[in-house]
Amino acid sequence: MDIAGIEGLYRRYGPSVLRRARAILKDEQRAQDVMQEVFIRALQSADALDAADSTMAWLYRVTRNLCLNRIRDEKRRRDLLDEHGDSLRPSERANPDARVALNELLTRIDVELRDVAVCFYLDQMTQSEIAEHLGVSRRTVGYRLQSLRVVARGSTDKAG
Repeated sequence: MDIAGIEGLYRRYGPSVLRRARAILKDEQRAQDVMQEVFIRALQSADALDAADSTMAWLYRVTRNLCLNRIRDEKRRRDLLDEHGDSLRPSERANPDARVALNELLTRIDVELRDVAVCFYLDQMTQSEIAEHLGVSRRTVGYRLQSLRVVARGSTDKAG
């Protein structure tokens, strides 16, 4: 894929990628950084992108993975700072910990549930939008959300 192809992808899918990154990271600047990285990866991985069933699904998957990696890396940095006496205010620790817990849950569930969870809870898409995006029925989205809630409740029961 050449630069013109990436520019076309950027114009077409950039706002959606940015919205997803913003929803996950809750920070405009970091979301923009991730968006740029996604399109750099698209340029570097043109073959993988071309082989993907859905360009949007591929871009969303890369966006999600980059965001979750950033959250995990930031958590590790905070943990190292805490170990060495540089304490953070509790309010700064709470939100990233919740994100790490979410990341752990997302890594334990199958890809169908994970995609629905990210679309619904992070991207704040409607069930109809999710169904269209994933190419499944609206009823399937509802069933997957119900299954996700069962799995999430089970993981909180085990943690507590």
